[in-house]
Amino acid sequence: MSLAQRLVLGLSLLLTVPAMAQTLRIGIQSPPSTLDPHWLLNLSNTGALRNIYDTLVARDEEMRLQPGLAESWRVVDDTTWEFKLRPGVRFHDGAPLTSADVAASFQRVPNVPGNPNPYTIYLAGVTGVEVVDDLTFRIRTAGPSPILPTNLTQIFIVPRSVAGKGNPEFNSGEAAIGTGPFRVGSWSTNAPLVMRRNENWWGGTVPWDTASLIPIPVDSARVAALLAGDVDFINNVPLQDAPRIQADNRFFLFAGPSIYAANIYPDVERPNPPGVEAGGQNPMRDVRVRRAMSLALNRDGIARQIMEGYADPTDQPAPPFVFGAIPDRPVPAQDINAARALLAEAGFPQGFGLTLFCSPSRTPRICQAVAAAWTRIGIRTAVEVVPQATFLTRRNRREYGVFLTAFGSLTGETSYILGSQLHSAGTVPGLGTLNFTGLGSPETDALVQRARATLDDTERLTQLRALMQRVVDESLILGVGLLRSVDAGTARLSFRARADEEVQAVRILPR
Repeated sequence: MSLAQRLVLGLSLLLTVPAMAQTLRIGIQSPPSTLDPHWLLNLSNTGALRNIYDTLVARDEEMRLQPGLAESWRVVDDTTWEFKLRPGVRFHDGAPLTSADVAASFQRVPNVPGNPNPYTIYLAGVTGVEVVDDLTFRIRTAGPSPILPTNLTQIFIVPRSVAGKGNPEFNSGEAAIGTGPFRVGSWSTNAPLVMRRNENWWGGTVPWDTASLIPIPVDSARVAALLAGDVDFINNVPLQDAPRIQADNRFFLFAGPSIYAANIYPDVERPNPPGVEAGGQNPMRDVRVRRAMSLALNRDGIARQIMEGYADPTDQPAPPFVFGAIPDRPVPAQDINAARALLAEAGFPQGFGLTLFCSPSRTPRICQAVAAAWTRIGIRTAVEVVPQATFLTRRNRREYGVFLTAFGSLTGETSYILGSQLHSAGTVPGLGTLNFTGLGSPETDALVQRARATLDDTERLTQLRALMQRVVDESLILGVGLLRSVDAGTARLSFRARADEEVQAVRILPR
């Protein structure tokens, strides 16, 4: 390229930056299903709604805690935390943020009728909020709660004026009022979420007048939209397309570690769960069968070939960098003969049949590889990819005998996965809320509760790792691969991939 051509190109890029700074178009794989910040906990919702609402405690790209709406917090005693709010923060409707709004938000979380996946896990053990003054409040807990600030990264704050509203009022936009960098412009189910800049955001300058989250669930279509210039940024880049995008100097690939792992969840409780064909038995109740299912997997091959190198093999259900996970754990190699021997020892020398139910986001190719591996050892496996609209509903009704999905340790600590999935369901408020496989016993429940209440970080780390070791040793949840956060955008944008995989428009910056 000649000097003159470089000057023309540089001038053209300079002239386009102000235009770019006006509107940001983001193609997303999974759109939010609601504007209600306390309804249906999942990445699609929390990731989108963090553009509109804020939390008391925030996280950076590597999951480290930072002040959010609360500028500071401290332990008063074993059952009391005191928080100080930032002065001068206002909601989108101009109302000032006060402690009363926090109390109303906390009260709303467990009381949204018909909530299919509530945020109550993050308020487990919280017994009340005491308003001290407009900017000071105290959170009372049933016992020591060392992970409270971590959990509060997931609780969005709304004004008390709308806390009594229901899901329909939030979805209409009437009650969708936050303190975040953007306010709602327009939205309807499966339509773009159009957001307008909040000129008075407490967090600083918002670089875009308008940011739109545009649903493009088909991977090839999302990539095509980026390449054609129809969008400026896309999330969840299809792994087979990552090298092509990375080699094109018109675009950047933004990749980094993720807190999400592809996990297999076998039903260990019911005698004859759905999709299992074993003469009215449930072989997965036997630890030898579960270990056989684990040993059958070629995790390294799945990471390198199926996931195009954008995953790391693992047999634990959380990344090793998460607090409480097992660091430097060697991944067991595939051992078909040992797996077959375990099946025979458990009384299933001829194997059995089952259906592996699979979530549609990023995991279908992994499911096919798992099914092929299990079939090799005699577990004749069919795969059913369940549409996103019904996957969670069916999971909640326990319509799966075994399923595979991506799960994220959203708090950056294994107490989340252990409290929600290893603890028995329905015995302690807020715990066992994502336990759809029948895990839990009085002994493990007590250990989970003890770890969650241990204030000393070193001791809590030891307890959490011991629980994770039990999960792995007994193949209660089968880790398959650690996913990576892979997004892409035009070369005129800069972005740091987030471990939580959220797309925060305010963090996407013009170069």
